[in-house]
Amino acid sequence: HQSSSWSDVGKYFVLMNILEGINDSLRRFSDFGGRSNRTQYNSFLLFYILVDFFLTFANPNGRTINSVVMAALLVPMIAVEIRRSHDIGKSGWWILVPFYSVYMMFKPSVETPPTDSPEL
Repeated sequence: HQSSSWSDVGKYFVLMNILEGINDSLRRFSDFGGRSNRTQYNSFLLFYILVDFFLTFANPNGRTINSVVMAALLVPMIAVEIRRSHDIGKSGWWILVPFYSVYMMFKPSVETPPTDSPEL
């Protein structure tokens, strides 16, 4: 008889959040509007880095395939960076600032007032 502990359940939910963040970023690859939260951004950034490392080590002389795959992931990466920038209350152009990506990894989301509420 094997029982699951709360830590196992927590690990499962963390993994599911990471996978959902990657899935969301790939599905919304051409969506440069809207917002992506910190988990979505960090999950896709980790995925992007791991794919790059895997391709580099698995096929060190295969620059063509590595370049094609990384180029295909570049558009979703830029899209999720722009959406994350919107999530922290900044313009998408801020992603051009060096090391801004690192800042976005830790900056909490900015609350926005609901747009569907009637003005008083």
